[in-house]
Order: sequence, then C-alpha cells, then structure tokens
Amino acid sequence: MDIKEAIEKALTDNLDSSVDAILKAGNFVIEAGGKRLRPLLLVYLVKSLKGDIEKAITLGCGIEYIHIASLLHDDVVDKADSRRGRASVNKVFGSEVAVLTGDYLYAKALFLYSTYGTPEMISILSQAVMRMAEGQLLELKSIGSIIDENTYFEIIDGKTAYLIGACFGVGALIANVDDADRFINAGLKIGRAFQLIDDALDYESDSDKIGKPSKSDLKEGKITYPIISVMDKIDKNFLSKTLLSQNPSQNDIDNIVNEVIKLGGVEKTKSLALRLLEEAKKELSNYNLSEEVLFLMEKSVKRVS
Repeated sequence: MDIKEAIEKALTDNLDSSVDAILKAGNFVIEAGGKRLRPLLLVYLVKSLKGDIEKAITLGCGIEYIHIASLLHDDVVDKADSRRGRASVNKVFGSEVAVLTGDYLYAKALFLYSTYGTPEMISILSQAVMRMAEGQLLELKSIGSIIDENTYFEIIDGKTAYLIGACFGVGALIANVDDADRFINAGLKIGRAFQLIDDALDYESDSDKIGKPSKSDLKEGKITYPIISVMDKIDKNFLSKTLLSQNPSQNDIDNIVNEVIKLGGVEKTKSLALRLLEEAKKELSNYNLSEEVLFLMEKSVKRVS
C-alpha cells in the first residue's frame, strides 16, 4: 500500500462514530477525494527526516480532518450547493448535519493528537485551528470592502497558511528535529504561496481547473492579491461600487478582471508565490529533504502534475 492509499484508509478507519448520520456525511465528503496535500506533505517530510511514518499517517489524518471540517463549515456559511463539482454535504444532508459532522471531525483530530501526539504538537495544531477561525471571520467581515495588503495576508494566513505550517511543524517533531519553528515558518510560506496561486487562478482559469466557479472572489465581494498588487492603478470608485453590489453584473466583473490582468496583477501574484516557494526551500536547505518532499512543495505552488 502506498502512502496516499494509507492516508485514505486512515481517513475512513478513524471515522468510527456510532451515529449513522456522521458516518454517512463523513464518508460522503471523504469519498469525494481531494489533493490530500497536507497529510502528504507531513508524511513525506517525516519519511525524508527518517521519522515514524505510521505515526505521521495518523497525525496527518488528523490535520486532513481539520481541513475537511473547515470546508464543511465554509460551505454552510457560504450556502454553497457544490464542492469540487459534486453536491456539498449541506446540500445533500442539510446544514445541521454538515456543521455537526465538522464539529465531530475537529474533535476527532484533537483526540488523535492527544492519543498519538505530544503537548507541543497539540499546541501547534490548536493554534492553527484558532487562526483558521480568525481568518475566516476576518474575511467575512471584509466582504464588500477594499482591504490592504496586511489584512489580505492576515486572512490567507488564517484560512490556509497556518494549517500547512502545522504540517511542517508536526512533521519535524515526529522526526525529533529540534528546530520545529523553522519548519513551521517554511510551511507558512508554502501556505501563503498556495493561496496566492489559488487567487491568481480565479482570474484566469475555468471552473474545472480550480474546482469552483471562476471569478468567484469578485462576485462574492472579496479583494485578493491580484487586485491589491495593482490597486494604485485601477478605478477605486468603480471597484467599490462593484464590491458593494449584492449582484454585480458579469460585464462589470469581466471589466475588472481584464483590467487587473492587463496591469499585471496576476503575474505579480504568481511571482510572489514562486519567491515564497524558493524562500521556503532555502530555509530548509540544510536538511537535505528528499525529492519527494521538494516535488510536493513545488506541486502545491506550481500545480504541476
């Protein structure tokens, strides 16, 4: 059994609730698949550092449960009907089941960490979950507003980067590497880069490639880095009017997207993501990480196959 298969098996095996609704909803979302980027990064990092792979799979499963739980809650907040081209859990089972299944997955993750991890690992994970909630709420409160670069990075650090940072930090601790903070910092940079690329793809890709409707950020009133990077050159009055509109026209959205692309906002976003990737690799260069880990880091940012 390869590592990806072992992670999938762990996700199913640890979903052992006695409540049928949780099992059905949990298995529904797990069977929908996903990149499993977070547990794969953790497990391959531990393998590269000669740590306990079985423990890494279990604790990587816990991190993926947290990621899945956050998606379940996001879909309820956003009233989303689909996720990755498939009906969302809240659409199929109802919002109440989706929220409570997410709660169960959060608790299951912490149970796995309290059973197989250490207090330091639990601390890293708990802080990541707190940051996730803060990032999501900050984003929610920023909808319809023009935000600055600092606020943007607060949002994406919470939404995405801290959990990927936790993967690196927990992986280092499993392998008994002393400098876990260095790994967390490198993971944060990978997480930032990952979200920057997602935000760039929203401007230039079709829905199938990014797993959600394209140009959805602007439609939802969200400002991301492609706009922020060219904010001094665009019509802020028109942008504010579009963001504040509860149902902006497709023509207005397209005009802003085309202007941002023309001004180089998407390319600036990609360039920053690639710079962060290189900084993360350099930060961990003394550890001679395996090609598998380096490839996963690159894949998460460059979206290579």
